[in-house]
Amino acid sequence: MIRRLPPADDPRWLPKTVLSRWRWTVPAGLFMAVSFLSNGLSPVIIGRAIDGAIAEVDLTRLLQWIGVLAGVFLVGMVASWFGRRLLNRSILVIGHDLRMEVTDRIQDPRGVGGRRRTAGELLSIASSDTQRVADAVFMAVFPVAEVASVLYVGVMMLTISVPLGIAVLIGGPVLVWIALVAAGPLRRRSGVRQASLARAAATATDVVQGLRILKGLGAVDTVRGRYTAVSDEAYHRTVDANAAQARLNAVTETSGALYVIAVAVVAAWMAVNGKMSIGELITVIGLTQFVIMPMTMLGKNIASRWAAAQASGRRIREVLTAPFALDDERASPPELPTGLTVVTDHAPDDIVLAPRDRVIVAPHSADLFDGSVLDNIHPDPARARAALHCASAEDIPGGPEREVGENGRNLSGGQRQRVALARAIAADAEVLVLQDPTTAVDSVTETAIATRVAEQRGPRTTIVYTDAPAWKAVADRVLSTAEEVTA
Repeated sequence: MIRRLPPADDPRWLPKTVLSRWRWTVPAGLFMAVSFLSNGLSPVIIGRAIDGAIAEVDLTRLLQWIGVLAGVFLVGMVASWFGRRLLNRSILVIGHDLRMEVTDRIQDPRGVGGRRRTAGELLSIASSDTQRVADAVFMAVFPVAEVASVLYVGVMMLTISVPLGIAVLIGGPVLVWIALVAAGPLRRRSGVRQASLARAAATATDVVQGLRILKGLGAVDTVRGRYTAVSDEAYHRTVDANAAQARLNAVTETSGALYVIAVAVVAAWMAVNGKMSIGELITVIGLTQFVIMPMTMLGKNIASRWAAAQASGRRIREVLTAPFALDDERASPPELPTGLTVVTDHAPDDIVLAPRDRVIVAPHSADLFDGSVLDNIHPDPARARAALHCASAEDIPGGPEREVGENGRNLSGGQRQRVALARAIAADAEVLVLQDPTTAVDSVTETAIATRVAEQRGPRTTIVYTDAPAWKAVADRVLSTAEEVTA
């Protein structure tokens, strides 16, 4: 498989990640530049039309300029459509690449070493943080259009008035610098906000995951207090960051407005003194109104999107470069018996942590996803139907095409358990580990399932952790302790 993303230990990991799909982002930047410049041509065309057609009362030339303006608008719309399409595609694909790399690292059988990370924290990194880094692709596209717009306006101004052109070429970088300086508090507070939000999301995920245990321990009130504390902290940090964002907007918009007013006053003075035509005055005012957006947005995007991506990128790289919790020898599966083995205690860690390409572990409680029964089992319909038969799940009302709902809410407990079992069987792993796979079905169905699984798996290693007599009856061996499996 072609590696698209840079190594996590690369010092320039973030910019290389953002540009990892450059075949899409580079054309996207060029298309957006064409779109921006098309908008910037409008005041120039209108100014020329006023001086060359309206002032001369020439209807033919006026219609020609209107046609030119319509053509420019059409070019701008088409370029914007292609640019945004390529941009969105880049964001989606890079986000997918990041999520796959992070989840592959998290699910590595050797584990994630270093400091302890909860399941909620890892989920936040694999979802929210990867999305923020993917959103930074904006910084590989829009700055191209924004810089091109400033240069274009500066050149056009030079053709009208050299002082005004110089003012634009100097004023653009000055406004960007003002935005960057004003964005300092936002950059700092954005990092704190993201860390607080990540802690709140991680805590919420962990609470939901262990809710039943917490209720059994009577610790719900304690956990509620802890979640309230991290949630309040996230709320206050978000308010602080939003306040910094508001101040940044006020500074950039105020400085931009003052800049436009100054240029307009100078241009009006020049027009009054006969140094500029009415059409040129309209062109200057229109260009300054147009250029203010790319001037201010460049600084604000660096402050918001890039700063957020930097903070998220650090968390992603910490996971990707974390040491393994287990060495290769401990992560390798031990020698396991062939055939069907029933064990009456809990699954040993060395089997659960075995490489995923060899071992499938089907826990007692498995999650189902919104979609049909077949969608939850295997992409190959024939293989999925065979697995359904093996799990004695052909009697589900509605058949294999039935929608199961989120987490299988449209199915009974026994139906959910059999669909999850069918999914594990369809994977056709070298080693299949089942944990109490038939606790939610009746004894007749349990016997049928045990018999079919034993026949379908044949000599391949199948380990079932259960006390059910139906499984013991078809097992090649019954062990009382997990340690006996590898003895």
